Amino acid sequence: MTTGAPVSTTPSECTAWTREQFEAELRARGRRYHIHHPYHQMMARGELTPEQIRGWVANRFYYQITIPRKDAALMANCPDRDTRRLWLQRILDHDGYDGEEGGIEAWVRLGEACGLSRETLWSQDMVLPGVRFAVDAYVNFVRSAEWHEGVCASLTELFAPSIHRQRLENWPRDYPWIEPSGLDYFRKRVSQAGRDVEHGLAVTLAWFDTPERQARALQILDLKLDILWSMLDAMYMAYVLHMPPYFNEDHA
Repeated sequence: MTTGAPVSTTPSECTAWTREQFEAELRARGRRYHIHHPYHQMMARGELTPEQIRGWVANRFYYQITIPRKDAALMANCPDRDTRRLWLQRILDHDGYDGEEGGIEAWVRLGEACGLSRETLWSQDMVLPGVRFAVDAYVNFVRSAEWHEGVCASLTELFAPSIHRQRLENWPRDYPWIEPSGLDYFRKRVSQAGRDVEHGLAVTLAWFDTPERQARALQILDLKLDILWSMLDAMYMAYVLHMPPYFNEDHA
């Protein structure tokens, strides 16, 4: 999957891209999205074993429960009340509110549908060190960054709806052992991600309006793409190559 060819590698030192060009550059980063990682390619082809699916679900759970903390850190840095009001919805989407279970609980149900217990997920015993390190790096970046940069880092959501739709289409066919009700998380995120992208993209296009800022925005988006890719690297090592952390310690 590609999202369009980039207009150029970097903006001119003297001239910023137009909003249209800048948006095209951001969307072109979809070529680096983790949907292209071998682990996801195997998932899309229906080649993952139950153990590999469960490993992915358990490790991504750490990402899910960390996102509200990341969003709260961004809000703490943001002096703009209107932005905070809109961004708050992201926390509610994950944590739940007023009878809405939220994305974290929906992910727990996904885990249960795959054969993982609620206790196993919340214990985080299956979280690989590489995954934990990558996710924590994301939170630490947003906590220390200027808040517009934190918004920019969220723009990997530009590429998320397609991957959710792919799972909704492929998983019932390729992984029939997974209870269909467990896919509710993906159904909800198709619409939620589109709404979040609209806001995050508007903020990014308005703020990053100089050559220096636009180049910085691409660096930030690349960082987030690196984080997502690195998470799958750790899972591929552990569950595909059967080389989890310290797998050879008995032979040291």
